[in-house]
Amino acid sequence: MKNLERKKYKRLGINFLIITVFIAQILMVVGVGLSKSFSESKYPLAYILDTYLFISLLINPILISSLVKKVIEIEEKNNMWQIQIILGEKVNSILLNKFKNLSFKLILLQIIEAIVFLKLAMNSDYFSINGQMILRFGLVNLSALIINLFFLGLFMIIEMKTKKVYTLSFISIIGGLTGIITMLTSKVLAYINPFAWMASLLNISYVNEGNKFVQVLNPINFYTVIIALIFLILSIVYLKSMKSYKLWKD
Repeated sequence: MKNLERKKYKRLGINFLIITVFIAQILMVVGVGLSKSFSESKYPLAYILDTYLFISLLINPILISSLVKKVIEIEEKNNMWQIQIILGEKVNSILLNKFKNLSFKLILLQIIEAIVFLKLAMNSDYFSINGQMILRFGLVNLSALIINLFFLGLFMIIEMKTKKVYTLSFISIIGGLTGIITMLTSKVLAYINPFAWMASLLNISYVNEGNKFVQVLNPINFYTVIIALIFLILSIVYLKSMKSYKLWKD
C-alpha cells in the first residue's frame, strides 16, 4: 500500500506546487533583503525571519490546504476509497500515510528555507551570530514547522468531515485573513488563533525614541511551539481514531 500511495502522488503536481510556493516566498524575502531597511537593520537574521513569518501567515494555510485537497481528491476519483476498503485497508491508515508523506516534504522545505535565510542574513554588514540568536533561529524554524504540520492534520480532518468541495479553500483563505487581523490587534489572541501563531513568533518590535523608531528584539517565545505541538499531537491522535468520514463531495 505504501508503494501504491507513492504512485498516486506522481501525477498530482505536489512537488511543482511546493517548489512554486518556495520560489515565490524566497523571491519576496530576497526582495526585502535588498531593501534599505534590511541593510540598516541591527538584527538581519531576525529581520529575514520576520519577513518569512509575515509571508507564511497568509500563504502557508493556502499552500497546505491545496496539498491536502490534491492528495484526498485522488481517492474520490475512480472509487479509490471503495477499492482500498475492499482490499482491507483502513481509511485512517490511508490518511496517516498521506500525513507522513506530506510531512516529509514540509520538513525538507523548512530545512532548505532555513539555510537560504541564513545565507541571506550573512550578506549584511551587521550580521553576527551568538548563542541567543542560534536559539532564536532554531526555535522560530521549529515552531513554524510544527505549525505547518498542525495545519496539515487539521485540514485533513476538515476535508474528511465536509461534503462541500470548496469548504477547505474557504477556511484557509479566511483563516489567513483573520491571522493578519489578529496580528494587528491583539498579542493575546495571537496565541489563541492558530492562523496567527506565525505572528506570535515575530522577533523585532519598533520603539519610538526621539524622532525615530528603533529596533528591539522581542523576548524569545517558547509558548507558541508548546501550544502548536500539543495541538499537532491531538490532531494526529484524532486522525488515527476518527470514526466517521465524508468520502465523496457534493
